[in-house]
Amino acid sequence: MHKQQITTVTTFVPVVGEGELQHQLRKLGERDSDLATFARNGWEPAHTATITGPEVMTFVDTLTRTDSE
Repeated sequence: MHKQQITTVTTFVPVVGEGELQHQLRKLGERDSDLATFARNGWEPAHTATITGPEVMTFVDTLTRTDSE
């Protein structure tokens, strides 16, 4: 029998001006690193939602993994 697991990874990325672009890129790099770690452990991306606000962009990544019991 197979068991499917579902998890989400939420990342908050600040909306910044040109002078603070490095901070924004660092947060996006952290998201990439987090998702790569999950992928190495058998998780696959199923869906990504982005929510844009005036100060923060939120990424909600849904991941799934199927395990044999």
